[in-house]
Amino acid sequence: MKGNTPRTPENTDGQPAAERRAKRPGVLAGVLNGSFLTRDQVLGNMPFLLFIAGLMLVYIGYGYWTERTVRDLHRTDADLKELRSEYITVRSHLDRTEQQSQVAEDISGLGLRESRVPPRKITVEPELAEAVR
Repeated sequence: MKGNTPRTPENTDGQPAAERRAKRPGVLAGVLNGSFLTRDQVLGNMPFLLFIAGLMLVYIGYGYWTERTVRDLHRTDADLKELRSEYITVRSHLDRTEQQSQVAEDISGLGLRESRVPPRKITVEPELAEAVR
């Protein structure tokens, strides 16, 4: 009978795991120094990568546009509230000055007084109205 032997982890190439771990710093170094960009696979996908970069720029611009629009909306809302309150103030002042008692009080300083006799209706015969014209 054959004795038990410890297993060593190997990848599909038959290399031990220790050697496989040693390659990772090389991959990291390739990313950091930019040598991975010279590979044919990256160069073949360059139009797609440029398209993705363009989409990112459009997305950033859209974010700025949205923020500006929201800011303008809040400013317009504040202006609307201010104008509405000004309208209410002016309207209440106008309602107060149009009251008959207020008008009578204002014209008393001019020496005028309110008439106590109701106005009379003047009627003209249609024939006389035609003659005057």
